[in-house]
Amino acid sequence: MSTSALSRPGLIKPPGPRLRKHIPLKFISKHGAGGRKSSYAELNLTSMVDMLTILVVFLLQTFSASGELLTVSKNITLPEAINYKDLEQAPIIAVSRDSVTLNGDPKADSQELSRENTVDWKIPQLHDDLVVLKNNFKLLHPNPEDWKGLVIVQADKNIDFKVIKKVMYTCAVAGYNNVNFAVQSRGKGGG
Repeated sequence: MSTSALSRPGLIKPPGPRLRKHIPLKFISKHGAGGRKSSYAELNLTSMVDMLTILVVFLLQTFSASGELLTVSKNITLPEAINYKDLEQAPIIAVSRDSVTLNGDPKADSQELSRENTVDWKIPQLHDDLVVLKNNFKLLHPNPEDWKGLVIVQADKNIDFKVIKKVMYTCAVAGYNNVNFAVQSRGKGGG
């Protein structure tokens, strides 16, 4: 366009519906004057599909088929093992240099347990809580075959064996005869 065409008055018009005025089509006259919005909102499916794809990928990456049962405390260094098997759901006893915990609740002091030279190897508070957990399980599962007596011991690799022995004895007295030790996988194994 030349500058002379732009300077002429009336050539530039404000935007608006012009098709209806100049072209007499029947289907345009049925819809009324322009500028009216449709009662149906348009959905942008592309962004919805993108979001769904992102969610599916995220869930697949975070899903673990074996099931992460435990989170290891900062103050526990698990021993390494080549041969291992996946753990099942069970109460977790963590034995660190400082304390013995059951499902995160402190039950005894590890240093005190390693110093004691008593005849009774049972840790009283740990024993009582394990018995309560066993009784609760038996109330929820009346079939006696459901009880496997599983417990997971998550022990630091540098802990005194006397403390581990007391924990295992306490588990056995409380009725947990199937003790599994949590380990760090070092190579090929499983089964």
